[in-house]
Amino acid sequence: MNDLSAAATHVVHWRHSLRTRLMGWFGALLALVLVAGFAVAYYVARQQLLAEAEDRTRFEARQAAERVAAAMASVRITSDGVVGLFNRLGLQRNDLVGAMEALVAADGSAAGGLVALEPGVLVDGQPLAYYAGRDAFGVPDRDMLADGYDLFAQGWYQRTLQAPAPWWSEPYFNETAGGVWMVTLNRPLRDAQGVARGMVSLDVPVRRLGELLDPVRQIPGHRVMLFAPGGTIALHPEPGVALNNTLAGFAESAGRTDLAPMETARAAGQPLEFRHRPPAGGSERFTVYTPIADSGWGLQISLEYDVVLADLRRQVRWLGLGAMLAVLVMALVVRRLAARITVPLSELTGSAGHFAIGEYDWPVPHDTRGDEVGVMARALERARDSIRFQLDEIAGMASERQKLESELDIARDIQLAMLPPPRQVSAAGARVEAGALLKAAKAVGGDFYNFFDQGDGVLWFVAGDVSDKGVPAALFMARTMTVLEVAAQLGGSPARALAEASRHLVEGNDTCMFATALCGKLDLATGELAMANAGHEPPALLRADGQREWLAVPAGGPLGFEAHDDYVLWTGRLGHGDTLVLYTDGVTEAFDPANLAFGEQRLLEALAPGRGAQGQCEALLAAVQAFAAGAPQSDDITVLALRYLRDDGTEGEA
Repeated sequence: MNDLSAAATHVVHWRHSLRTRLMGWFGALLALVLVAGFAVAYYVARQQLLAEAEDRTRFEARQAAERVAAAMASVRITSDGVVGLFNRLGLQRNDLVGAMEALVAADGSAAGGLVALEPGVLVDGQPLAYYAGRDAFGVPDRDMLADGYDLFAQGWYQRTLQAPAPWWSEPYFNETAGGVWMVTLNRPLRDAQGVARGMVSLDVPVRRLGELLDPVRQIPGHRVMLFAPGGTIALHPEPGVALNNTLAGFAESAGRTDLAPMETARAAGQPLEFRHRPPAGGSERFTVYTPIADSGWGLQISLEYDVVLADLRRQVRWLGLGAMLAVLVMALVVRRLAARITVPLSELTGSAGHFAIGEYDWPVPHDTRGDEVGVMARALERARDSIRFQLDEIAGMASERQKLESELDIARDIQLAMLPPPRQVSAAGARVEAGALLKAAKAVGGDFYNFFDQGDGVLWFVAGDVSDKGVPAALFMARTMTVLEVAAQLGGSPARALAEASRHLVEGNDTCMFATALCGKLDLATGELAMANAGHEPPALLRADGQREWLAVPAGGPLGFEAHDDYVLWTGRLGHGDTLVLYTDGVTEAFDPANLAFGEQRLLEALAPGRGAQGQCEALLAAVQAFAAGAPQSDDITVLALRYLRDDGTEGEA
């Protein structure tokens, strides 16, 4: 018997029959009666278990905060010792350096310390900036002045001189200490008149603070977070969050609106207890936030209720299974009584099986009965007729969808055909390599670029991004490209072209769509570059010698919202071998599977001197795709590169 025949003659197994279902419902009702008292007992046990877990969380938060506070206090005591020795030993260079080394070696938390004095304080009149490292942390000693480091010009040094009390820095990556994340306690050194003449600072590795919290982190269900005075997350259970975000920034980027009360408490330096649940789902949590003494640091410990209740729920499942087995025996009797009801339903099921294989002419029995079975039979007949109608509609919809996909393919080809191919323009002893590429996130997109010359030795170029994606964005993109090209051909500056385009694009823009654009022109004879910006990303400039920089082209309003005539004209000059790179935010905001953005720094690092304009675009796209590692493309990607070359290799006319 083939599969279609089997479907038409299928007999419902007893385990799946209505009789068994009736038996199950009857058993369930009996089970509800039996487990009602059990449910009350479970609720009481749950509340008691959670109360005890919350008490332990409060206790662990206090203990952990005291451990971190003790470590910070020891560092502060060490700094007090340096200040005291400075006041007692006088102004001897070797004594101060030796005392600093001894005190750092005696402190279990400090990885190194800096003592700095301004010129004229020591007996020899010379300044002092000596860093005493600790071998246990792999941190070497360093005479910072001998290394050419201008410590006295640093902002943190000036802040310390003006600080009324010691202050802790935010976590930072310390190359001097062997490439580890550090936090630093800074305090001024004052003379007898109270004038700050230098400073002392002590470095503490962030991992050292994490070690102090390991006992809490190992407790099942506890999530531990540590915050610096400025809100930087120094410790977090989720990879990639710590040392890359502030609490407020993480809450905003991750959509964690439930963390708003804790950020308020942290900023005010106040303790807090509250229950919350992440908006994206997950276990309900009980969170305790505790300020760490007067250091400005804060500790958060969150208790996940699901972990605490796991054992209790497991026991409940076993007890519930025992109760169900006891009820099952009684439910078997119900199954026998239900047999008389299920026979007509089995016959209706057979008819439905024939319908499933397309035999819609198969008769429906029991359609003349006046009870519920008859109602079901007549409903099955109506369903059969409806299925026929729906199949006809589905066939029509499939044809329409195929036609729509074909039209989208044609639209994509038309859109790409509007964009100019890579080319080379020569004039006045110079040439420009113009390269570009566009990779839409959908079949059609809203990014665009263009470059053209009018035979006068000047190359116009533009790159832009429409506020939406898909067909609406593609239509607005086509209109924007046309308006910008016409505006540029009228002559004048890029700023004037944007102003004209802004005025025309506002007309009839009932959808309130808008586009950002960076428009410019390059004079091949002189290398002079003029650009204007309508809310677009700043361009990158790659010098022939490999130097990379951002061009701060002032941004005006985007095109389409309202007419603007105040775009600022930025001017500069390209030298021989320089490359100008324009792009859309689909490059910098490309995300990898961990939801990290490609960013501006990676864009600069992907540019290489000596590479052709089109090769520069292809290399940048390849870098973005390698970073994304298969993650879905969230936005259109556009890159435009202009490489300026003079035939004589000079920098152009002055």
